[in-house]
Amino acid sequence: MTNQHPLSGLIADYQKSVHAAVVLMQRSGIPMPFSSADWIEMNLSPYGELEGGIHYFKHGAGCKVDLASGTVDFDFGERGEIGGFDAWRLTEYAGGRLAQYGFDTKAVLDDCFAAAVTAGFLVGSGYNQYYVADLPRVYATDVDSRLPGDNLPPQSQDRVLALYAHCFLAADLMRKNCKNLDGKWEKRGRLSRNDNIDIKIYFASWLGYLRATCEGFDELRMRILLQENRPPEFRELLGKSDELGRLMKRHRESLRKLRNSVFHLPADVSAFRDFFDADGERLLWAHELHQAIGEFLSEYRILCQIHYLLHGRTGELAAQRKRSRRRKIAA
Repeated sequence: MTNQHPLSGLIADYQKSVHAAVVLMQRSGIPMPFSSADWIEMNLSPYGELEGGIHYFKHGAGCKVDLASGTVDFDFGERGEIGGFDAWRLTEYAGGRLAQYGFDTKAVLDDCFAAAVTAGFLVGSGYNQYYVADLPRVYATDVDSRLPGDNLPPQSQDRVLALYAHCFLAADLMRKNCKNLDGKWEKRGRLSRNDNIDIKIYFASWLGYLRATCEGFDELRMRILLQENRPPEFRELLGKSDELGRLMKRHRESLRKLRNSVFHLPADVSAFRDFFDADGERLLWAHELHQAIGEFLSEYRILCQIHYLLHGRTGELAAQRKRSRRRKIAA
């Protein structure tokens, strides 16, 4: 078993120190990378100071942090993992405590490490990165840097932010693409054959992702989530959440059927035809619904940013700003 291996204690202590270093980095305003390449390209001073006067040194794909308990040096994995190590890093971490971990010399540890790789206890991944074979990987972006009593989830684990990123932003992009082609039609009085095809795709995708956003809103049980699983200041969104819930119900079934026809092979076009009945009422409703969802999620994200700032979670705040800049550049 894992805890019976001679290296287990040293590896566990090393990984605990890496985790502590990453938490400290996050709380000191350093955004966590999604990959080793992301870390290498990050515009961060090589030398700096973290909370509590702790010094760090950024190097290549990794970082050395002088924790109060001792120095730990680690690399981010190819996908942002933080649990990787090699024999050299374990030796450096142990320092003068090698004997406490059961190793008389560095050579003895090296031999034990090589045997562990041969036996399959350790598995390699990327350049000089090894992991315990039967343990799950830990990713930098998933590290929880909250203090006790802080019930706003880490940014990467906040399902409301996930709904915004994975569903609403897709709907918003498709709607913008529609508007752009609609503006071209108004200017020229016609669209090319390809533009006509594209605008139909964008339009259908917008409504499909809009429905997916509504489904996520229902699945999250937004009112209960705001009341019971978020800080008190988020309750100011309850009124908007209730209004949004009522608005979603108005043509819920028609939008659901249309969504199914968008993301599944339709048997006929009746879902599209039915949605556009009633003299365009449902289309006006869809635009109103999109606007209301956008305003709600925008206010939610602002409350998150304020909370990150007030609770020392500046690494998450920096990461959010970094993603916003990337989206602006892409646009």
